[in-house]
Amino acid sequence: MKYVYAILTVLILAITALSLDPGLISVGDHNLALTYPVSQMIAMRGIVALVLGVLFVVTFILALIRFIAFRKGLFMGIVSAGFLIVGASHYFILSDRGLNDASSLPPDYGVTHVSQGNGDITILSYNTLGGQTTMSDLEPIVADNGVDVVVLSETSTENAQDLADRLAQRGLSFNVFSSGADQYRPEIESTTVLVSSALGEYRQSPSLDLTYGSVNLRSLEGGPDIIGVHPVAPVKDLQDVWRSEITEVYSVCSSMENTILAGDLNSTVDHMHATGGTCTSALDGRNGGVGTWPASVNGLLGSPIDNVYTDWTPKASAIVEVGDSDHRGVLVRVG
Repeated sequence: MKYVYAILTVLILAITALSLDPGLISVGDHNLALTYPVSQMIAMRGIVALVLGVLFVVTFILALIRFIAFRKGLFMGIVSAGFLIVGASHYFILSDRGLNDASSLPPDYGVTHVSQGNGDITILSYNTLGGQTTMSDLEPIVADNGVDVVVLSETSTENAQDLADRLAQRGLSFNVFSSGADQYRPEIESTTVLVSSALGEYRQSPSLDLTYGSVNLRSLEGGPDIIGVHPVAPVKDLQDVWRSEITEVYSVCSSMENTILAGDLNSTVDHMHATGGTCTSALDGRNGGVGTWPASVNGLLGSPIDNVYTDWTPKASAIVEVGDSDHRGVLVRVG
């Protein structure tokens, strides 16, 4: 029987350790990290760490009882230790990516409507859930943090123009660009981008073919190109579409130069690596481990699916939460 226990122990520990990087295992023409439901699991490392912590407590107590009562429990004790080590590793991965919960940026000395300053550019990315986080909610965030680029997922052109009009009343001029959307779903399927006139003139180019929209802007004056994206969510019935869309997005940001790509990516850094992407997150080391969805749970337990990828140098970042969207937003300053 001890051999059976030993085999079970090895299997349990192997599966538990695999949760750290499911991408090590291939499934057909893609890897396990991109396969339902593992794709959802790896997106929620904080919950995985919590579950493993609970399993550690339970198995440790059972192992202790068996040892005291029967002088047995070695294999369960080993499994218990494995749960603790892997759970702690998930937490340390999130901690290394950054768990700073700052909600605002330092004073802006970069580009403003009256000066180029030190050249720093500030980006806000927010999924407003069809305007549940309103433009009046976002207005002070943009104005107070010196935001130059606003990427809004699930936000109609009408709402984006409303934000631009509000900012104009503060003396801040923004141009509005939109992915366009089905007239019957203008909020959910629309991605919009606002760009400060201080960054110069931009031309909208052909965009990525994403279910929920993409905006591709090319600078005509040497500034950074800007790409706003919103791939489809990785629900069970849309796994193939999801894999295709995020692979396309991450292939773009892996090779881009002088470009800022932002939005609700419906995927994490782990999924990015699983597609073979080598994009650089501007949140890494600061807030990259803070979950932006769902906003109803603590950031440690959420999924960090809203992000900004760029080849510019990150200077500061923050996580913001206003209104009634199911997402938190991300603020990033690069230079």
